[in-house]
Amino acid sequence: MIKVSNNQMSKIKYLFNDIKFYMGKSVLDGLMGEAYTDNLENPTIAYLLVRQYCFINGDSKSELAKQVLKTIPKTCKRIIANSSWNDIIESTYNDFEKSKRYSLKKEKNIFNKQQLKEFSEILNKEYEIKKIDEEIYKLIKANDEDPKQMKITDDYKNKGIGVCCFRDDEIVGICSSNIIYNDGIEINIRVKEGYKHKGIGTAMASKLILMCLEKGIYPSWDAANLTSLELAKKLGYNYDSEYTIYKINE
Repeated sequence: MIKVSNNQMSKIKYLFNDIKFYMGKSVLDGLMGEAYTDNLENPTIAYLLVRQYCFINGDSKSELAKQVLKTIPKTCKRIIANSSWNDIIESTYNDFEKSKRYSLKKEKNIFNKQQLKEFSEILNKEYEIKKIDEEIYKLIKANDEDPKQMKITDDYKNKGIGVCCFRDDEIVGICSSNIIYNDGIEINIRVKEGYKHKGIGTAMASKLILMCLEKGIYPSWDAANLTSLELAKKLGYNYDSEYTIYKINE
């Protein structure tokens, strides 16, 4: 496979028109991750790597398809493709987990700002939502090796946007950009065990969406489970469709 440079991304973009989970756009925008293809002049298969995710598309029926799957780095444990790839993914790997994710439509001018403002103020006085600044960013990154710790945008001062929920001096929730695009961000939320179902996720997400709207950037949302999907719908997003994600364990 041939690595695709940032100024060559236009050659493979057409292969990803029907891929769900917007995260791959960060690679196509040349902001994060890496891209590879079989042929720069006439690409038939390509994949995008960002964080632990691999987005693959192209001719799944070709003899090359299975070989290409085997070249995906083991650090990219989660594979997303369109449904035509499901059979070959399942025949290539012996140890995998198959699950569903849920995409939300990317629509502008759908948010009720007054409703979001009210949601952002629902917490009891013992909780305080703060914008992530350089000092808070360092606190979060200090736990970056913790597998339960949410990954947030690198170079936060210039590229990141997000909020934290504090109870006294303890961070009990984070809602932040993880992935960035030319025209927006991907929202990620993490609420600490013991503090879930208290409205913290709703309040933080509402605050972050309002911050994004003020900056003129789109707060993209993709749901890993039905709880996340219901929260997204509550905040104003509209459901698009479900899709398959594979977690590779070998």
